[in-house]
Amino acid sequence: MVSLFPTRYVPTVERTLFELQCCPLVVTPAEMVVRFGDPASVNCSTDADVQQMGWEAPVGATSTPGPAVIWTVEKLEDWQINPLCVINLKDTYQCSKNLTITLYKTPDIVSVSVLYDGPMVEGTEYHLKCDIINVAPVQNLTVRWYKNNQAIRIDSFTNTTKTPVNESSTLAVNISREENGAEFRCEAQLDFGSHGSQPVTSHTYTVAVHYAPELKNKTEDVYVNEYNDVTLNCDAEGHPPPHFHWTCDGLNILENTNNLKITRVISSTTCNCTATNNLGSINKQIHVHVIPRGIHPCVLYY
Repeated sequence: MVSLFPTRYVPTVERTLFELQCCPLVVTPAEMVVRFGDPASVNCSTDADVQQMGWEAPVGATSTPGPAVIWTVEKLEDWQINPLCVINLKDTYQCSKNLTITLYKTPDIVSVSVLYDGPMVEGTEYHLKCDIINVAPVQNLTVRWYKNNQAIRIDSFTNTTKTPVNESSTLAVNISREENGAEFRCEAQLDFGSHGSQPVTSHTYTVAVHYAPELKNKTEDVYVNEYNDVTLNCDAEGHPPPHFHWTCDGLNILENTNNLKITRVISSTTCNCTATNNLGSINKQIHVHVIPRGIHPCVLYY
């Protein structure tokens, strides 16, 4: 490190107050936000009569008679760096100004997972976890949760650690069948105010909600002309998809289809459809009414 003094320049409280008001140094820019490993370059200049001026820093230290000196680093990788521009005024005093620098690193990975092994079942609360791996500085980190591209939650962090850390955010979700197919994702963003931001988005987690079969109508009346064919429908929905079983007048008819076709119907019958998955079952009863040949269907209603 190049030093303008026998020991590194360390301002006292009184001297710092004086320098803030009177030190004839201009650091341009006064604040920097730099990505880890990127180059950095800052100018320090003065219009005063100087003996010597320079930058004191673990890397990039330099000095010159003035009136300007540039601090340059090809790859900035020091998380604790605090560059100081120092000036020796002829026959008067010494003073300095520091560069406010924020070194940042965007996350290596931003991912969403569910804190549960097994399928999501309707009526249960689950927790989705957003993992943000190797990010700095975490106090500038904001995590936004999205459901179907709509922001639903924002988290921030108070950890003042400057070096990269792993962080996480957890979202509670009350699962209903309306959530089936919903897409959740999280976005990790480093916010630096007027210096901009650096967002990183996770993959999308699509919710698959498991629920017992449900029917719109549990009973139905169907009318068919004698000797015609008729197709009965069991409109049960569930996840996983239900298994279907049919009986007509107590006799097993057909397995695992939601439609039952009866050909050349000659007598009225009652058919039952049972829809079953691992979460439950439901039954639908269908009454098939045969209209004898030669009778107009409207007669049945009188």
